[in-house]
Amino acid sequence: MAPLTPPPNLAPELQGLLGQPTSQVLIILLASLSSWPLHLYLVGGVVRDQRLHRSGAGGCQAVQPVDLDLLLVPHHLEPPVLPLCRVLHHWQEALERGGWSLTTQVHGAFGTAHLVAQPSKSQAQHLHPPDHGHINAPLAIDVAMARTEHYPIPGENPHVTLIAGDDGVLVDLSRRDCSINAMAWLLPHGPLLDPYRGQQDLDHGLLRFLHHTSLRDDPTRIIRAARYGARLHLNLTPTALQQLHGTLHSWPWRREHPWPAALGSRLGMELDLLFQQEPWLEAITLLQCWGALELVDWSGALQRDQTWQRRLSWAERWNLPLLPALLMGAAEPLAVAERLQLPITQQRLMAQTIHLQAWLQS
Repeated sequence: MAPLTPPPNLAPELQGLLGQPTSQVLIILLASLSSWPLHLYLVGGVVRDQRLHRSGAGGCQAVQPVDLDLLLVPHHLEPPVLPLCRVLHHWQEALERGGWSLTTQVHGAFGTAHLVAQPSKSQAQHLHPPDHGHINAPLAIDVAMARTEHYPIPGENPHVTLIAGDDGVLVDLSRRDCSINAMAWLLPHGPLLDPYRGQQDLDHGLLRFLHHTSLRDDPTRIIRAARYGARLHLNLTPTALQQLHGTLHSWPWRREHPWPAALGSRLGMELDLLFQQEPWLEAITLLQCWGALELVDWSGALQRDQTWQRRLSWAERWNLPLLPALLMGAAEPLAVAERLQLPITQQRLMAQTIHLQAWLQS
């Protein structure tokens, strides 16, 4: 009888950063792929935070990431191609054996999926003693197959091509938004790949876009840059700020041109995440300092608005949604809300507010 292969163990500094529940899930996922022709990388925010959260003593401060980003790189793409759905089904079975349940939402056209791992009650009590709380805390995981992207039209959804091979991870990293997000950690022990000097930019407090067309291809990266800047105390490099101003000056999607529906939806989602997950006061201040609120309101009224902070503070006090409150400073708030595809309930709230303003003024 062949000896059992011991489960992989993550690098100690990574375990210290992620904490026990996240580390356990990663170990289960990694062990389940031991005989599969796939490399598994940790990418995105966790890799960036590993650099940011090192203590002066050389250890790591344990943090619970908002989400976990994983990259799957096949050894080859020759038939039979290993579909993402098959990997996810395999992961679901492995997590169930380990005391976790898994729900998946697959975006097949883009080779991505959003997962939510939930510990069973007994597993949650084992991971978090009752006096620590956090019972049944779910873990969000975003998974992507290594790929390249091509934007046929500025602001539209990209065309995706899956890639594989030894340099697949480097090709995938080259398509990302900022240098600080173009780092990858090969699980379980590394090495850390940092082809665009993301660690150096973090050390200097800089946000640097990878390509001269990054914002023209996907202007939602402007909102993401404000989110990173507010959370991590970073600012745009002079070249990045120049690209931002140039993109806004030449941006083709104005009133006289068709507006890609996908762009409006993505901008709305990024702004919603900004208010849900970030220090929104700092983030909106950055957008206004950069002149970037014209991306949301073409008239420039929101960019010139000096009352948004007071308006949002009252909305927060009254437990009202903050994004509609921000948009009330636009020249045509309802048109902007429709373009960003805000929920109908929020658009109705804005319409009622406009009617109330008109009644009070009369």
